[in-house]
Amino acid sequence: MVGIGQSEAATAGTPGEPFARWPVHAFHPDYGFAWYCTPQRALITQTIVAHGRVAGARVLCDWIDGALREDAAGIDAAGGILLFHDFRSLARYDPDTRTLINDRIKLRKPGYARRSIMVVRPTPIWRMAMHVTDVTFALLRLPPINVMVDMTRAAEELKSFAVDRAAPGWLLGRQSS
Repeated sequence: MVGIGQSEAATAGTPGEPFARWPVHAFHPDYGFAWYCTPQRALITQTIVAHGRVAGARVLCDWIDGALREDAAGIDAAGGILLFHDFRSLARYDPDTRTLINDRIKLRKPGYARRSIMVVRPTPIWRMAMHVTDVTFALLRLPPINVMVDMTRAAEELKSFAVDRAAPGWLLGRQSS
């Protein structure tokens, strides 16, 4: 298991801080990186793209749905999955991207997440997107998204987390280069 480290901005081969020392579990060029912390039942992602497109949204949703399907018993025992998304690279997104994400959220069972944390740039478009998603979350009896702008503060939420050196097999199957 490896703890959180420090690094420069994310590139196609290396995640940005605070995940630079974590072994990459999954990478997709349309989105970025993903890790699954089995003991905490947490999916952690970091975007590398500046423009969110439908293809990247599908990658994110597939990773979440894979965790919910493949670790269902563990996630249920933990009271739901913890989702942590580092969206700092995103400056904008296509409207269809937000629509796809909200449509996929609606397909999941009520209460599937115990907590959702998103680190974003504080822009009006993100505030609007989070309000729309929070309405969808409320319909599924999920807690509101905890939106943060300070990654140092957000990373405190993960300070006790450890990521396995090897990705779970179900996540490796979703890796692309």
